[in-house]
Amino acid sequence: MTRSEVVLDLVCYVVPSIALFASVYIFTNKWDEIQREKLKTQRALGSKQDSASNQPVVNENKKLYFPMQVDAYQRIVLFLERISPNNMVMRLNNPALPARVFQQILLDNIRSEYEHNLAQQIFISQDAWHLAKNSKDETIKIINMAATNLPPTAMCLDLSRAIFEITAQLNNQPTDRAIMYLKGELNKIVNG
Repeated sequence: MTRSEVVLDLVCYVVPSIALFASVYIFTNKWDEIQREKLKTQRALGSKQDSASNQPVVNENKKLYFPMQVDAYQRIVLFLERISPNNMVMRLNNPALPARVFQQILLDNIRSEYEHNLAQQIFISQDAWHLAKNSKDETIKIINMAATNLPPTAMCLDLSRAIFEITAQLNNQPTDRAIMYLKGELNKIVNG
């Protein structure tokens, strides 16, 4: 290969590469400049709208907040369903466990579910959160009350039976009232 052929090959590969990189560089800088101008315009319009009338900013915030709020209601209802005494006993039941171990598993499950959903209180009303928290506390009381009357040799099925007997005496599960309240509250928010 001669020197002129090598130079020609270099020119054939290098010049298009340089042209491509130059085009990308120019395009990227231009795009960045346009985006910055858009942002400045939006900020200027936003501050004018905010000072003239708070309505556009408030509506935009509601649009962003509403999906998170609906998600929070769904998660709290799911939390309440998961810690409902009868549902928990059915889901976590293990006949080979001693009653005291099963009691601890139930209480740990409630604590874990509760801690996992703590942040949802930001998006729901204070009354709804208070009812959800009370439901948790009532469920813990039922489990502990059922375990109190059992002999030390009791097994998981004995505790399960005792929990079912206590909840059968109640008109509703401790979580039912909170779930109904949450559904009603979300319905009011959605339908105005």
